[in-house]
Amino acid sequence: MPEDAAPRAVIFDMDGLMIDSEVIYQMAWRRAIREFDREMPDETFRRFLGRNSPDSHTLLAEIYGVEFDAAGFMGRCNGIADEHIATHGIPHKPGLGDLLLSLERHGMRKGVATSTRREWALRSLGPLVARFEVLTTGDEVARGKPAPDIFLLCAERLNAAPHECLVLEDSEAGIRAAHAAGMRAIMVPDLVGPTDEIRALAWRVCASLEDVRTMEWGNSKFETRSSKKV
Repeated sequence: MPEDAAPRAVIFDMDGLMIDSEVIYQMAWRRAIREFDREMPDETFRRFLGRNSPDSHTLLAEIYGVEFDAAGFMGRCNGIADEHIATHGIPHKPGLGDLLLSLERHGMRKGVATSTRREWALRSLGPLVARFEVLTTGDEVARGKPAPDIFLLCAERLNAAPHECLVLEDSEAGIRAAHAAGMRAIMVPDLVGPTDEIRALAWRVCASLEDVRTMEWGNSKFETRSSKKV
């Protein structure tokens, strides 16, 4: 696909990209880790962003030792987050509704590729899930991000070749996965901004989903404004 060509399909990450959930999980992990008599600095938590549950278990063992009760810790994190979400919900990221509407008006196929397992993804997305043709979750692939598996599976279900897909991601692991899949990717940073290396892997870096909606898309008729990297 030429550099300035519009994609045939757009693949969305979920946590931190469409829904403002990463701050909820960060709060839950901070509370839970203290109950397990450990500390988790921000830079440690950020290593888990975009990763699926098995990879998180492996990383926990690497950081805190093989004797660390990773399953118990993750269960407690989920419990704290679940309680918060049940009370307060999960807000959508600014610009999401307008971006989805714009894509729908132009007949663009849309998929979700999230490292979260399907049960949690359905709960987190709620009615929003009906606006996507495809939902691909972390429990459906052997390797999580930064491996390309979840994006390749999502593209297959969208009946689009990898080079015809555009990925929207907030995490370093997600950008690496999209690049490995042979897809263009726009990073919309959430808790962590891009390094120079991640900027080089991303096609664009946008400050918000509203900026994604108003950027240039080659010959498409999307609302246009700027296609420069930021």
